Amino acid sequence: MDLAFAGIMGAVGGLHRLIGERPGALIRPSGPFSPVSRERGWALSGALFLAIGSSPAAAQSPDAFWRGKSIDLIISSGVGGGYDAYARLVARYMEKHMPGRPRIIPKNMVGAGGLVAANYIANVAAKDGTVIGQIQNTVPFDPLFGRSGAQFDALKLNYLGSANSETAVVFTWHASPTRTFVDLQNRETVMAVAAGSISAFHAAAMNDLAGAKIKAVAGYPGATEGLLAMERGEVEGHPTIFWSSLKAAKPEWIANRKINLLAQFALKKHRELPDAPLILDYARDSEARETIELMAMTLAPGRPFVAPPGAPADRVEALRGALTATLNDPAFRADAQSRQMEIDPASGEEIAALMQNAYATPKPIARRAAKYMTPNN
Repeated sequence: MDLAFAGIMGAVGGLHRLIGERPGALIRPSGPFSPVSRERGWALSGALFLAIGSSPAAAQSPDAFWRGKSIDLIISSGVGGGYDAYARLVARYMEKHMPGRPRIIPKNMVGAGGLVAANYIANVAAKDGTVIGQIQNTVPFDPLFGRSGAQFDALKLNYLGSANSETAVVFTWHASPTRTFVDLQNRETVMAVAAGSISAFHAAAMNDLAGAKIKAVAGYPGATEGLLAMERGEVEGHPTIFWSSLKAAKPEWIANRKINLLAQFALKKHRELPDAPLILDYARDSEARETIELMAMTLAPGRPFVAPPGAPADRVEALRGALTATLNDPAFRADAQSRQMEIDPASGEEIAALMQNAYATPKPIARRAAKYMTPNN
């Protein structure tokens, strides 16, 4: 602080000499709009700007900047869910990989399906590297889909990376006659959904764009209740749940072949599911395929970590590096595996490139996808 103040005072003293005043003397205006007043004012402003901009505080290395500080990690979902679990585990291990070893403090900020947190990160949060966030994978696409309440430019967010890229799977209970996606195209199949959920959106899209015959029953609060209903025989299946979530919630179903995997809602096949086809392959036509592809893009960021727009580039790179090191840390991976948490990292650069590609989608395709992704907008 003393060095920064000395630098500013030195610059001001130099300015006084430049314009013919002795240091310490007042710069007397010659009228509020006079040329001399304006020149001196602009000169003083410029000197102060240069002095502050070149001060030690502004020129700090990431290590010096974060030393002794803390970072708020804004989590856009509630305590106890999948997003929260990933974010808190990452925070615990990421501290030791950060320059300056700042504390990382998780803070949940729920509301509007993640928009409250995203709007806060983009418009309110400090942009110096002391605030980062983890947001739902669909949130960066909300401006593209014209969702009301999205008050940020997704292409200006600084994407840091993600612990995994999500793949959603369509499946039925083992007793159901619907055992393949072709069966689903030829036979009405009752499936459980939560009203307004991504599963409900995907069910409607598959019916319209891929010829499925899903009869969605929306009387279930969430996926947990829907899976229980399937086990009880109330419904036959479930349209799209994250593969990582299914493995964590019902590993015995997979091990004991209690379900039929019909298809994957993703851009590419999951490495563990080489035999399950992509829904993309069943699209009715090229426009339907492009629409499904855009919808599948929303899953690819997984659980993305972001920094606010305008954050210093060197600190963004340091955050990206620390997150990458965390996701490849053997201790972190072992801990995640013990919790049945899938780790398949995506870099910040990869997510940023994906977003550029998504926002280059022709408007008619984006509007068609928005019909399913934000039906109540």
